[in-house]
Amino acid sequence: MRPVRVLVHLNNLALGGAQLNAVDIARTLRNRGHDPVLFAQGVDGPAPLVDVAADHGLHITVAGGPDTPHREVRRQLQKLADEHGSELVHAWEVRAARNAYFGPGRMGRMPVVTTFYGIRMLRGLPRHQPLVLGLGALMDEGRTFGHQDLRLIEPPVNTGTDAPGVVDGSAFREELGVRHDELLLCIVTRLVPDLEKDAGAALTAEAVRHLDDPRIRLAIVGEGPSRERLRTIAASVNRDLGREAVLVPGQLADPRPAYQAADLVLGMGGSALRGLAFGKPVIVHGADGYTAIHQPGPLVEPHASRCMYGFGDGSRDPRPLAEQIRVLLDDPDRRAELGSWGRGWVVDRFSLESVATAFEQVYHEVLGAPPGPARWLLDLEQMSRFEFTKPVALRLIGR
Repeated sequence: MRPVRVLVHLNNLALGGAQLNAVDIARTLRNRGHDPVLFAQGVDGPAPLVDVAADHGLHITVAGGPDTPHREVRRQLQKLADEHGSELVHAWEVRAARNAYFGPGRMGRMPVVTTFYGIRMLRGLPRHQPLVLGLGALMDEGRTFGHQDLRLIEPPVNTGTDAPGVVDGSAFREELGVRHDELLLCIVTRLVPDLEKDAGAALTAEAVRHLDDPRIRLAIVGEGPSRERLRTIAASVNRDLGREAVLVPGQLADPRPAYQAADLVLGMGGSALRGLAFGKPVIVHGADGYTAIHQPGPLVEPHASRCMYGFGDGSRDPRPLAEQIRVLLDDPDRRAELGSWGRGWVVDRFSLESVATAFEQVYHEVLGAPPGPARWLLDLEQMSRFEFTKPVALRLIGR
């Protein structure tokens, strides 16, 4: 396939799954001869994704800060597209899609491909541009929302760098004070109240409280607005158990040592997939108290179609999760068996190479059929509703 000059617009600069996916795919495409450039709106405080990209030989152009007006961000996005000679924009998630629609993609001047790896469909995405979803379970909902060009490309895992033994996890255990005879549970996630991420971490802490097993240590690795709440929960559990059973050490720029150090990984989405890639047994988190061991059987396809996610009954009772943890920790042979099976399952289905090939094909297909202004105008009224209090379609055409 001929090289493509693609402008990759990241949703933000946090070490979240979609952002890491975007960087990994851009690096893989660059290594195949394509020419990606990366763009993101600035943030207050550290932006660790910039360093991650730099380690891969990729530069991220950062526009302004979190309060920079949309118009200025889009001006800088257009400037980068012009300087780079971009042929298309690959927008990751909702905000990037809107910037691309009103920026380089305005009036259909440049094709835009949007990837949405969320677990629930959101309004405010262009309905007549190609939309790549990561969950098969969302395809029908996407059609209900009116999207005319849906593709399914499941989130990738870099099974080369996320693999058993690639990094050393012993230093991470030592830093946390976890002995070799203790069993380390790890959750690696953004600590945010949305999407049930902090709820899964809180439920796991309560399961550790319920188990009251001196062998068990839980590390909740990440950063975000829920960190203080989770530290309060951890302090309560530790006080009740009389030991440092639950730890909230913060974010790791490279979280791989946490995965390598773990005896058991808990989480959802890309984090759960990375745990499997490291050959670890995984318990999947989800909404309304959902937890399940990822193992051969009837749950495999539902987990895959929802990107390692599920829906519970709303009880949020920690006892079922506590039993799942106990069963695995009491059976080291079962942990090893599930780790080996999970590693093979991820390599077969979610390897970065196969996902990058799928995006490569989408790029060439889109470039072969430029959108033009007519298709762009079909979305204008709908998109303007999310930009302004009142639709201002006529003014937007010339903005």
